[in-house]
Amino acid sequence: MKINHLLNLLDRLEEVLTKAPKFVGRSLVVIDEALELLEKIKLTLPAEVKEAQQIIAQKEEILQAAREEADQIIKRSSAEAQRMLSEHHLTRLAEEKANIIKEEAYASARQAEKDLAQYAQEVLGKLEENLIEALKVVHRAKDSYAELEQEEGEHREEDD
Repeated sequence: MKINHLLNLLDRLEEVLTKAPKFVGRSLVVIDEALELLEKIKLTLPAEVKEAQQIIAQKEEILQAAREEADQIIKRSSAEAQRMLSEHHLTRLAEEKANIIKEEAYASARQAEKDLAQYAQEVLGKLEENLIEALKVVHRAKDSYAELEQEEGEHREEDD
């Protein structure tokens, strides 16, 4: 929802800049409207950045929980192995089961880490795309104002 809001603000800014009335070869942009839109864009961007930071923090929390669960599974498997060691003929079975549980725990933790890394990459990629689009709009606005200044300078030279 916030990304759409940001894109809408950027579209509106572009509209203000491109559809400004022309007078004597110049665009007459309502500066207050353009500045207001830029301020709204600034207010929207930090929310997106904060959201990306929250996702990264959530990833770390989930990884930590997965590690803790893996440790608990390892502790339980160790306890199970110790219990089984007390029974002479089941010693080998206990070791095999403990290793299987341990490998499953590590595999689960690795998969969770991969999934979270991929999710964070996707979110950060979308954020990067939105920021690039915002920069393009700002560059177009700057170029438009630079052209206006250049035309104004040319008109001054002609008047002199």
